[in-house]
Parts: sequence; C-alpha cells; structure tokens
Amino acid sequence: MVASVSALTSSAQASSYYEADDYYAGGGLSPSEWQGKGAKELGLSGDVDRDQFRELLDGKIAGEQLGTVRDGQLEHRPGWDVTLSAPKSVSIMAEVAGDRRLIEAHGQAVKTALAHVETHMAATRVRHGGSVAREATGNLVVASFQHGTSRAQDPQLHTHNVIMNATQGEDGSWRSLEPRAIYQLQKQIGAIYRQELAVKVRELGYEIAPGKESMFEIKGVSAEVMGAFSTRSAEIEAALGERGTSREEASAAEKQVAALDTRQAKVATDHGALVAGWRETADRAGFNAEARLALMREAEAKAANGAHLPDPSVVDRAVAHAADKLGERQSVFSVAALHEEAGRVGLGKVGYAEIGEAIGRAAKEGELIDRTFLDRRGAAFAGFTTRQNIAAEKTLLRIEAHGRGVLAPIASPLAAAKAVAGAAARAERSGFGWNADQKAATEQLLTSRNRITAVQGYAGTAKTTTVLATFAREAKVRGVSAVALAPTASAAMVLGEALGTRGDTVARHLLVPEGSAPGQPVAWIVDEASLLSARDTARLFDLAEQQDARIILVGDVKQLGSVEAGAAFAQLQGAGMETATLGEIVRQSNAATKQAVLASIEGDAKKALAALDRGGGQIIEHADRTGRFAAIADRYAGLDKAARARTLVIEPSREGRDALTANIRAALVRSGSLSGPAVAIESLVNKGLTRAEARDPLSYDRGDVVRFTRDYADKGVARGEAYRVEAVDAAKAAIALKSEDGREVDWRLRQWGAGKVQAFATQNMELRTGDNIRFTRNDREAGRINGARGEVTAIDEQARTATVIGARGQTQTLDLDAARDRHIAHAYVDTAFAAQGRTADHVIIHADSKATNLVDQKSFYVGISRAKQSATIFTNDRVKLVSAITERAGTVQTAIALAAMPQPTAANASASGLAQSLSSRFGAGL
Repeated sequence: MVASVSALTSSAQASSYYEADDYYAGGGLSPSEWQGKGAKELGLSGDVDRDQFRELLDGKIAGEQLGTVRDGQLEHRPGWDVTLSAPKSVSIMAEVAGDRRLIEAHGQAVKTALAHVETHMAATRVRHGGSVAREATGNLVVASFQHGTSRAQDPQLHTHNVIMNATQGEDGSWRSLEPRAIYQLQKQIGAIYRQELAVKVRELGYEIAPGKESMFEIKGVSAEVMGAFSTRSAEIEAALGERGTSREEASAAEKQVAALDTRQAKVATDHGALVAGWRETADRAGFNAEARLALMREAEAKAANGAHLPDPSVVDRAVAHAADKLGERQSVFSVAALHEEAGRVGLGKVGYAEIGEAIGRAAKEGELIDRTFLDRRGAAFAGFTTRQNIAAEKTLLRIEAHGRGVLAPIASPLAAAKAVAGAAARAERSGFGWNADQKAATEQLLTSRNRITAVQGYAGTAKTTTVLATFAREAKVRGVSAVALAPTASAAMVLGEALGTRGDTVARHLLVPEGSAPGQPVAWIVDEASLLSARDTARLFDLAEQQDARIILVGDVKQLGSVEAGAAFAQLQGAGMETATLGEIVRQSNAATKQAVLASIEGDAKKALAALDRGGGQIIEHADRTGRFAAIADRYAGLDKAARARTLVIEPSREGRDALTANIRAALVRSGSLSGPAVAIESLVNKGLTRAEARDPLSYDRGDVVRFTRDYADKGVARGEAYRVEAVDAAKAAIALKSEDGREVDWRLRQWGAGKVQAFATQNMELRTGDNIRFTRNDREAGRINGARGEVTAIDEQARTATVIGARGQTQTLDLDAARDRHIAHAYVDTAFAAQGRTADHVIIHADSKATNLVDQKSFYVGISRAKQSATIFTNDRVKLVSAITERAGTVQTAIALAAMPQPTAANASASGLAQSLSSRFGAGL
C-alpha cells in the first residue's frame, strides 16, 4: 500500500516505530525526525525523543492535558499513523542497488506530503454557543520514523508519520485534532507524495513509467524483478483469491481484511544478511550486479547534465488542464484537489512548489477565482471556481431574466381555468382526483408570459400525468407544439409517452434540435431538471432564445443534482424564476411510508426511520457489509418473480452495486430462478470521461473500446463504430486502435478526435437464462434506450447469442461477441442516481453510514421516495446513519454564490429591471 492512515489505540502501540530494521539506524533506533509547525512551536526538532513522544501521545502538551473525562476516566486518542511507501522499483534501487540518493528523495517527498496535510487538512473543532464548527489550524506535531523493509522482509522504503492528536488553535491553546479530512483525503496524501517523489527521481537521472492515480515505476526495473520482491502483494492476492475475488475486483474493506489476515509479526533481522539475500534474488530475476550498477551510473550521468529543469509552460498547462477537469465536475473545488490533479497531469515534470506558483499566476490572470469550498459536511476549505463556470451561470441567469414577460400567454386566465376544470373532471371520473396544487400549477403554466418557467414538485406529486400532460394537450390545441426532453434517454422516453410526443435527451437536442414547423410556437418540457448541469442549461437557454422557444423546467431541488458542475435548477429558483410548486405527495399508499418521505424532505432522518418502524418499512442493522449483502440477496431471491418485479434494490456506489448484484445472482441460481449454462462475456461500461479527461492519454487502457461521435473520413474512422485500444503511448499522446474488422487506426489525441469520443471499459459479466439486464447505451437503429430493461429468455452457448424480451414484449437477439450488443449490465441493483425517476411498490436500500460521498439527505430522500408501500433499509448502525444523514445535506455549490444573485421583489419581476440588476452585479459584459 503506497499510503495508509490508521488510528493509534495506545501510546505503547507506537513504540514499535522505534524498532531498528535498517542499516542506516544508529544506536539501535530507526532514523526519526520531528516535523510540523506545531512541533516547531513546541521547540521540537531533530531526532524524536522517546519520552517526549510518549507524553505527546498521552495528550500531555505545553502543560495541558488533552482529552475528555468520562465516568472518571480520561479518554484521549493518541494520534494517527500516516504511512507513505515508495514504489517497489524505487525501494529496489535504493535498498538492493544501493542508490542512497533515492532514500533522501523519499524523505523530501514525505516532507512535502506532510506540509500539504498541515496546510489543507489540519483542523480542530471549536464550540460557538450551541454549535460546534471546524476551525482550520494549519499546524501539526508529527514524529516520522523511516524504515527500509516490509514485514515480509522485502525491500520497502517507507516512513511512518505519527500525527499527534494535538493542534494549536487561533487563541494559542492546544486542542484535539479533527481527523476526518485526513481519512477522507488519504488517496490525495499518497498522490502528493508520489508526485513529488517522481520529480525527484527524474532529477536524479532516472526515467519513469507513469501509471494510474500518480503511480509510477523506474524504467529499467522489470515487472519480473518487482514481482520477485512483492511477497506481501502475492500473499494478499492469494487471500483474496480464497475469498473468490481479486485485487482489481475487491472492495477496500475486503482488501483491508486480507491485508490484516496475512500480516506477519515484526521480526529482528540482520540487515547485512537481508541485503545479501535481496541481491541473490535480484540476480535470479535477471537483474544482476552489473545491470543494477549500469542503471545507477546512467542515472547519475544524466543528473550531472541537469537534463530535468522545470519548464514553466508545462506546469501552467498542467494547472489549466487540472482546473478544466475539476471544473467540469464541480463549480467550486478545493485548492488541495487542484494541487493533486495538476501533479497527476505533470507527473515527474512539475513539482509541488512550482504548481503552487502556477496556481497563483492563474488566479492573478483571472482564470481561477477564489471561492470557499464546502465539503459534504459543510466544512470550509480554500477553493476556486473557473472563469468558464462563472460564464455559464451568468448566461443562464441572464437569459432567464431577459425572458420574463416577453411571450404571449398560451391561454387566457378564463380559458386556462376551463381547461383545467375539464381535465380534473375527466380524471375524477377515472378515479384520480386533482389537488389544488396541480390545478394552480397547470393554470400558471398556461397563462405565463415568461420564456422560462418551472414546476418544482416533490417525488410522487404526479407532475407528469396531471400538470404536464394537460399543459401539452392544451398547448397543442392552441397551436403550440410540445417537445419532451430529459437528461437521460429513459426519462425522456417516459415523458414523451405521457405527453403523446417523441422524447429526446437534452444532449441530443442541443446537437439536433427537435423542431416544429417554421414559425410555429414550441414549448420544450424538460423533466428531471435538477440533473442538468449549469453548462447544459446555459446552452439550452441560448438555443431557446435563438429559436424563440419557451422552456418548462420540471424537477425537485431536494433530489440529486447533476454529476457535472452546477445546480442550475435550484440556482434559478433562488434568482426568482417563475415557479409553480407541487407539495402534496400522492405516490405512497402506505401512510407511514408517506410520513417517512415527508420527514426525509425535512432532512430529519431520525423521524423518517421512526415512521418506517411504525409500518412504513423496516431498518435492519448488521455491522459487516458482507452480512448485509447476503441478507439483501436472500430477501430478494426469496420473492416470487412478480414480487421481484415490484421491488427496487438501491446501493449508492457502482462498486457496491456490482458486488451486491453478484450476491443476488448467486442466490437466484440457488433458488432456480436463473438456469441453464453460464455464458461469460465482456460487457462495455462507459468510463464517463470529462472533456478534459478525454484529452488525456492516461484515461485510456489497453482493451478499452472507443466510439467517435463524428466521422473522420481522412482517418478511416466512422461515427459510432467501435475501435479497440491496442496500445497507449502516453509520451506521444498516441493510441493504437483496431476496428472490429481488423483495420488499424493511429489516433493522435493532440491532433483529432479527443473531444468527440466515448470510451468504454470492459467488465467481466455472466449471463444465464432468466437474467434481468439493462441496456447502457442508446442505439436508435436497434431500438435500444439507455436504461431500458429486458429479460434473457434463451442462450445459445455455441453461437454465443442471447434472446432478450423487452418490457413491451419486443424480442431481439444479442451477439455476445459484437461490441454493439455488449452495452449491457445486470438489472438487479440501481445506484441512487439511476433510481431517481423510478417507482416501485417496495424498495430495499443499502445505506452504510461510512459512505461519506454517497449517503446524504438527498440520496436518502430519493431512495425511500421510490416506494409506494414500503422501504427497508439495511445499515451498519442506525444511530450512526441518522447522524451521518443529518450532517450531510448534499448541497451542491454554484460558481456564483446565492448571496451574489439578484433577488427580485416578486416572482414576475420585469425583465428590464432584473437585467439591470444583473448587469450592475456582473458587469455590462453579461
């Protein structure tokens, strides 16, 4: 493991870090050093003194005793061990070949990583009145211990950095550390360390081979040699294999269990004997003394020539690329994340200090704008937004404001009232009465004079079947055509069917607008509007202004937002966009379940779970995820086929979805619901690359499949055709592709195609007769919609085909070896995002309180609001789940803060008045 974070349980436990295992130890102790601004404040420097170390671990600092007294006993967590380990090839060259320069480089990289932690993650919790807030402190007390071997006695250069549970607050007093950022950003800490080490390794004359997530190895140290010194990796891989998984497929928890199960006790060894044994092992692996010395001497010669001087243009491009990538996903991102991503882009070429200087230049030039970044808990960190993100939000706000009062209403107030009364009467005769909100919203849309209006309705308020269907019908009668749009193809199809028109995705509509007859008024009705990014909303508004179309945005700000930057639907409502509101939920047939949904809307998880206890569902606790997944699988497989069709299973993460799916399918095989031969295929999974990632050669792996969204005739590339990645040359940004008919294509990302491509990874998948599947890519020619579902009714093992019957009874045969037919996945478990917009009688939800980035108020509300009758929640700990949901609001930031938006005095403020307000706040360039 390159970086790990673990809590110390006692000061005695930390004494092991003093154990000598290295030839450069002196006096029987491993090399140690005090680090951090907190240590400097305490006058600590140089070697770590054992007694001072123990006192600090016990919470005794500057005459104070940290901790909490409970039941007469002092409780104080000693600290945390952040261990940073060098890549295997670096350890081999340092410990086996004997290049001591690499040991110094490792130590310097460790210092850089710890400085990053101190700047961006050091904090304490301070009580202000009745609330407790996070306060950044910017100082740590760290005791670092450097070692050179692993527990398996392999060469492993690594440093244990013991961060004391103490930090100095603004008032000068010492307080306990708030460690959650350190845990949550563990991967970032490791990346910063590796990035700085990569630069220093190149400065020492070595060439590096970059990998994923800032991993790298020294060129010239072969995989066979590294494998010979990877005893621990082999042990962990074997342990995972015994559990039926692998390092690539296992969850983080499964890897941790395997690591602990195979962990050996530390043993005292003679370091000289170890080195001799290592060199014999290297000799047997083909890396003898002559080869080791040659590689080291070549590196020393290159270093002497000073061949690796930093290039300012390279670091500026790295920061710009990093900001583009982060800015596509988040309107506001942290400075720490920008540092990490820029270092990944410029791996080995740009150092941490140079990145900081380039960030400063970008901020000075206005490409980056200071913002406070809020994490999932609402804790504040230094952050930025981009000029592009601000521009997109300005555009959508300006167009909405300028569109107020510019169109003629579709119907007069009297005509609208009559139309609504007629629709409500017809619904009443069918047994579905309208409520006052539905009537008022429909009348409001028909009489509005604004280009852009909205319907804000909670999940299950029957927005589509009442308000939108009636609006579309009455608009058509009066000569206004309706176009059904949504961010996803499945949602667009459902809306189109409800409105009696064709549905289309917003993305496709932006490329090929679904038009009406020339001169005919048109209304674009956009469902699931909360999922629209600021960029796509701005583009849609701009197109509507050009074509004089009106837009009705339909959604719920309480539900999940876009996976890309922005929260346009909520932002527009905050800026005064005319909005009709539906607040009466009609979906739930069970009163207790409805009460749980209403409580989730309020953000009151405790109240929601209590409602489920009263008959709205069930809460089942099991500490171990494996046990929870087994219980969910048994419950689902125990239902008959009809009941399974009425039950929705939700797991928030993709990795968890796949693992739970495996459990469910195994249970269905045992019950006989899945039968016949199991056919293995390689399904294709969209990698979901941002535009910035699509330009990065490291985003592609051998075996990936890419499809271009336009023709490149001069390259022999046809739009939509599948090409397999055969090789990647990151240095040249060149990718070797091969079509299904064997044609080779030399794809140069810097020259063509990088912004017009979809990339898919392969994933092992098994199919049996009876399997439920979903299509994962739109294919109009084949009549397939992304998200549409079907059942495998037959499999021909010899021909490698599968017969699938769709939800509407249509039958088709899939060629399991053709790329076109491999865009499929099992359809037993949905993520919260995929579940949004779906409805079922019963819902089973997996909610782990520790899933920091996935379980919050929004995902909780989306999950239980899918249910008509009952919602069952499987969790690790009920009390912790309530606390986690209460703490995580799931609010998405915008580039333009709400406080900076114009606040009209009324929903129907004049277009001119609001435009002047916008101009005064954002400048005449609006």
